[in-house]
Amino acid sequence: MNNIFMLVIIWAMLGLLIGTLALAARLTPVSLAKYGWLWLILLGLGAALLGGGLGFWLFGPECATPMAIWVAVLAVCAFWLATARNTKTTSVD
Repeated sequence: MNNIFMLVIIWAMLGLLIGTLALAARLTPVSLAKYGWLWLILLGLGAALLGGGLGFWLFGPECATPMAIWVAVLAVCAFWLATARNTKTTSVD
């Protein structure tokens, strides 16, 4: 039980790190304006916890941490792509 708790702590730290790195790379969507930085960090955290839990459940503890990293990175990038596509403006002649 102690090992699972340590894995959850590691996944949470990795999720916060991924969210912070996405924030440093300026992947904050303009549409979220004031609290976009908070949503991006929380998205990284939640996706890492979800990915780690799914990895632990599906593949065992050996694959849980890499899956947590990949799910968090994919979630942050997919969120950025979805919001970047919706905020593009088109000019009308």
